[in-house]
Amino acid sequence: MFFSDYVCFGISPSMLYPLSFEDELEHFSAVDQCCQFPEYECFETFLPSDAGLRKAEIKRMKEHNKVLNYNTPGYFQLDGMYNASSDDPAFRQHALTAMKEQIDYASEAGCSLIVLTGTPDQGDSRRPVLLERYSEFFLKCAAHAAQYNMTVSIEPIERGRFKNLILGPTWECAAFIKDMQEKGASNAKLILDIAHLPLMGEDIGGAVKSCMEAGLAHVHMGNAVLEQTSQFYGHTHPPIGVQHGCYDCQELTLQFKALLTSGYIPAFPGPVRPTISLEVRPYPGVSGRTSARVMYEKVSSAFMAALEQHCNH
Repeated sequence: MFFSDYVCFGISPSMLYPLSFEDELEHFSAVDQCCQFPEYECFETFLPSDAGLRKAEIKRMKEHNKVLNYNTPGYFQLDGMYNASSDDPAFRQHALTAMKEQIDYASEAGCSLIVLTGTPDQGDSRRPVLLERYSEFFLKCAAHAAQYNMTVSIEPIERGRFKNLILGPTWECAAFIKDMQEKGASNAKLILDIAHLPLMGEDIGGAVKSCMEAGLAHVHMGNAVLEQTSQFYGHTHPPIGVQHGCYDCQELTLQFKALLTSGYIPAFPGPVRPTISLEVRPYPGVSGRTSARVMYEKVSSAFMAALEQHCNH
């Protein structure tokens, strides 16, 4: 048996080729290059606003049997006209219209999952009103996605430093998703990004438990660096095993053991495999292709070690 028998594993083309965040042609190039990576079955990214490029990307992914897990663009995490919790009602409406458009793009690619994040935090005193606005926004997005049979998920991101978003701690995100489910969003679930845990001061066991209780739709893996002198310090999606990084093969094995123990990854492969993807930058001075290949070997060997330990426990 192989890693691919247990997990549908993916990668983020836009993280691996960072210029794609700045230029839609670069984005197409990133997707095109990652389509040549047979070991990666699904992609984590968004689609271009240009209809022609969007159609071309979707066509290329389908030609290579790549599944897109739609990750919404980062500008929804910034204050301004895409802030769904803004004090300005016009900005809130603009954010909703723009997010519905992203959901429509995802539907064009046949996506079954779209990933949202929180909005900028403004401290404890303002958080309740911001969360109330975001809840209203999220419910409308979930209803829009439901017509496409699409799961709408929240990805927990650190609060208090770096990106500083209102939906930070995993347990709070889990409570938010449960609340959305109770209010009618039956298609609401959680994403777990393991690379965010060191930035959030959380451990893998507690985070997985919270996510499984709320409904875990998908997992992101990667790395984090807390050494301030490193070029990868903060929320930068460094490659696995980079100097000063929190994670390499030993830590990946522990992460996979937690996912096996929780049941997110079944110990015996079935017809529907859980999805996990890397969100990582390339190694410094190394091509995207070589970086992706090296990291796949690290991840797959870590999983097989975790599986052996889990089954022999």
